[in-house]
Amino acid sequence: MLVWRVAHNEIEHKHFPAGPYACWESLPEDVYDALSKMHNAHCDVNHPSPYSYYSGLYGIRPEERCGFNSREALYEWFANYTEMLDANGFRVFVYDVPDFAVQVGELGQVVFTAYEAIEKSREDLDLSPSQISLFEMEHSC
Repeated sequence: MLVWRVAHNEIEHKHFPAGPYACWESLPEDVYDALSKMHNAHCDVNHPSPYSYYSGLYGIRPEERCGFNSREALYEWFANYTEMLDANGFRVFVYDVPDFAVQVGELGQVVFTAYEAIEKSREDLDLSPSQISLFEMEHSC
């Protein structure tokens, strides 16, 4: 299964590219503040933690990482934050992960075993306005 993940291009967490919720201490204070604001905004039913009942997942073990089952789910999750993430060294990593090493939850969330993941590509974040307007259009009702 292909998994899409936002992670820092240079910073690692436990020998794996660090996601934006796991590398705060390694970044300048202003970036830390921006990531903290994003994290606080992502504590709702539209952004449930893997530990939340609403996520459809069963938590996350130390050897697991978070991602998404599609590029669209990733961009919907990070809508309005892609520019900030891009400007601070984050990219989209695409992994091929065996099905047995993946949990798929609600909203396209995925928890996968890091040591089973094979990196297929690293891509710049899409900063096109259509990503943001698509998200806003779907959630404006």
